[in-house]
Amino acid sequence: MDDTGEIVEPAIPEFLGKLNTGGRRANRLDLANWIVSDQNPLTARVIADRLWREFFGTGISKSVDDLGSQGEWPSHPELLDWLASEFRHPEWQAEGTHDWDWRHAIRTIVMSHTYRQSSLPTPQIDAKDPENRLLARQSRFRVDAENVRDIALEVSGLLQNRFGGPSVKPYQPDGYMATLNFPKREYSASRGADLYRRGVYTVWQRTFLNPSLLNFDAPTREECTVNRVLSNTPLQALDLLNDPIYVEAARVFAENAVSKGGSGFDRQLTWIFAQALDRAPSSQERKVLADLYQDNLKRFTASPENARKFITVGDSPVPERAKIPQLAAVTTVTRAVLNLHETITRN
Repeated sequence: MDDTGEIVEPAIPEFLGKLNTGGRRANRLDLANWIVSDQNPLTARVIADRLWREFFGTGISKSVDDLGSQGEWPSHPELLDWLASEFRHPEWQAEGTHDWDWRHAIRTIVMSHTYRQSSLPTPQIDAKDPENRLLARQSRFRVDAENVRDIALEVSGLLQNRFGGPSVKPYQPDGYMATLNFPKREYSASRGADLYRRGVYTVWQRTFLNPSLLNFDAPTREECTVNRVLSNTPLQALDLLNDPIYVEAARVFAENAVSKGGSGFDRQLTWIFAQALDRAPSSQERKVLADLYQDNLKRFTASPENARKFITVGDSPVPERAKIPQLAAVTTVTRAVLNLHETITRN
């Protein structure tokens, strides 16, 4: 409680300049004005680097959370300077544009040749640049946790695209929040369309976020997280196979394949791949998945109760005229496709 020392007024580090206050005590508005002033080139560079990370998986400097002297030096410093300048003061001023033009910055990146390259690696490129820091190809990376779920819902046809509104509660294990006290937490999953809203609307309990989001590297929000570190683990595959929302999405996806894909499993498989992966299955994939379908068709035909139990996971109703063993067998195939690395990877 010693108050005999020198009085320190609000300010910024001296090596970064001074706040223009006209001699009065600085306040938070002065700091905000300095952050976006022409005398401060750092803000635009940080934003440009983080935008680059969103579209390429890695920033021009990997240290998107510390773009200072202790962070990684940018791999393309002139590019970072130019992007920051274009974001701060666009050279090409279209009607309605202004400084700090996010749309212009994003369009500049996504319309570039660098962004529109194929992400397929070659031995020559990988030998010279295994981390793709020189951008000889596009990057491949798993999508963020919220988008993993969104992809499954979108492909299946369950996704609700309504904008805004209160948070929603997806499925999660009973008793997951049992250890939370003062007060005790009660959790009941949403019903109807709210179950299938985008992941960004999921209710968030700090340290006890939805287990599926946690499994796919969403932060717990106990502290600020600028850069998510992506991982690929066996637990994620188990999540995609067994979490009720993914089992339900696979079943609805199978319903659509049976009703829209045409007669015969081979046509339905072609439709499944076009819907989920935007390509046709290879001959090897056809054989593996046809075997999977036939094996499970025999198993579910012999045990209709298990088939019905499998396809009734989730809130969405099963069509009354559905052929239960066939639908369950196709569901095992769609569940495998939704579990593919390719399905949840930005290529």
